[in-house]
Amino acid sequence: MKQRRPPFRRFHQKLFLLMLALALLPLLAVGLVNILVTSNLFTRQLEESADMILSRTAAPLGQLYQEFQTAEGLFLQDEELMQAFANPQAPILRQVEVANRLSQYLTNIKYINADFRVSFLLPRNHYLSSYGLPVKEDPARIESFALDKRTLEHAYWLSDDKTTGEFTWIVPLGSVAAQQLHGCLLITVPYSSMSAMLEEPQHLGQSQYLIVDAGNGKLIRSPGTEKNAELQSRILRLPKEKSLYKPEYSFTEGDSYYSVRTIGEEWMLLGIVPRHQVLLPLYKVYQWTIGLVVLLLLGMTLLSIRLARNFSRPIERLASLVVRKKSDGANLHIPPLVRGDEIGVLYDGIRELLMEIRQEQVLKKEYRLRLLQYQINPHFLYNSLDTIQWKALVHKDRELTSMIEYLSGFLRGGLDQVDIVTVEQELKHLNNYIGMQQIRYKGQFTIVIQISEEFMQQEIVKISLQPLVENAIMYGMNRQAGGSLIKVEGWRAAEDAFCIGVFDDGQVLDEERVLRLLSEQVPDPDSFGIRNVHERIRLYFGEAHGLRMKKLEQGKCFELLLPYVDKLS
Repeated sequence: MKQRRPPFRRFHQKLFLLMLALALLPLLAVGLVNILVTSNLFTRQLEESADMILSRTAAPLGQLYQEFQTAEGLFLQDEELMQAFANPQAPILRQVEVANRLSQYLTNIKYINADFRVSFLLPRNHYLSSYGLPVKEDPARIESFALDKRTLEHAYWLSDDKTTGEFTWIVPLGSVAAQQLHGCLLITVPYSSMSAMLEEPQHLGQSQYLIVDAGNGKLIRSPGTEKNAELQSRILRLPKEKSLYKPEYSFTEGDSYYSVRTIGEEWMLLGIVPRHQVLLPLYKVYQWTIGLVVLLLLGMTLLSIRLARNFSRPIERLASLVVRKKSDGANLHIPPLVRGDEIGVLYDGIRELLMEIRQEQVLKKEYRLRLLQYQINPHFLYNSLDTIQWKALVHKDRELTSMIEYLSGFLRGGLDQVDIVTVEQELKHLNNYIGMQQIRYKGQFTIVIQISEEFMQQEIVKISLQPLVENAIMYGMNRQAGGSLIKVEGWRAAEDAFCIGVFDDGQVLDEERVLRLLSEQVPDPDSFGIRNVHERIRLYFGEAHGLRMKKLEQGKCFELLLPYVDKLS
């Protein structure tokens, strides 16, 4: 039976319609501009664009606000630490205990935001300052903050509005009932990191202002925005005039359009778009172009028919070649095309490119596998050395010897050039890591490994369980509930697949962020381990396998889906 010819004629028709549509674009553009200028549609579009630009800036600012609250809560939730700030003297053992706890919190702050710098100001000298911790005696500066002892509300401080300045989140430490102020918690970030979030909208015609303390005149402007005392006074009055405002609202005043978004409970983001930047004189353009559009439409109709025919015929031959290549497979022999024009050159070039692309893809895949494998070793080596250093400074006992032994075993397995190991070997590598963490977080978590002998000889990507257990310890550990429980279990997921799950009963991660991390091609530097494990499993075992997360009633579970091979057969 004669093979039916593919309907390549459709390309000729689409090309003709495309060229004809391009001829109509000037007429449609002029008509659309005329409608937008003479009706409320243009105004509505302007307002929606302004709201969208403001919302895009509000998202990272909202995340920064939540990070401030998270960092604040990390210290305030520890009542014993707060009481320690009220007592400038304590026994030596108590001093060491409080200093170690505060040092651990300061380390954890970097996991919340690497730009955060935390310090404490106290009205009198405190023993914590002698331990090299950021605890200072500065009653004059505390007094300059003008904190209300009756409410102990937040305050904010802007050193200046230059790139070298700083923004400080001030948290009063004290007792509302006793109306006592024991000191202040200061969380500082560079002023430039906040003002940079407001910079992009400036190029789009929108000036943005972040009001952090309207009562004291504290606001952050877009870089390059000129100071205007009258405008600044008007902006700072907004929170008072809109005392019953919604989280999102907008209004028009004078020649400007205002969009407002609330950030958290105390901040307000304001965007201002002058209308004169958008409403340009377009009527003369409409009058001059209407005649040209008619002539262009007639000429392009005839020209598009001619050009479509000249372009579509040689391209149809190339399309037939591609279809044969897809249907007959990679072993199809493509003879050279005896033709002296550009189509002949293109034909031979495609034939050579198919072979080159295939070879390049194989090389890139192998290179990427090696790169991902080599990245994970220095990543964990840094954390391990940091742990050993911490233990050496605080405790001088036999536990340090055990930690070094565990680390040596861990590095021996990590530096091995073999990329695929058995589950039994991976568990041995994991136990070295668990041994170190159990010494560091003594009594703060319990780990149970339940994997049957059926899976011990199955293949798994090297160093794939350790990042998941590390994630459960670092981010899921619940220190207030008497310790967390971590389980590593294995089960059959299908006839040709099995799963290894890492469960923990700690806090649940942002599910949308994890799903986005596993689906996007660009990795997130803050979630290196999870993305690394997912990518390596997919590269070695195929797209059907990889990492997935499930939310449980208490905690979460990361599951590794791996191929199962019957060793007996």
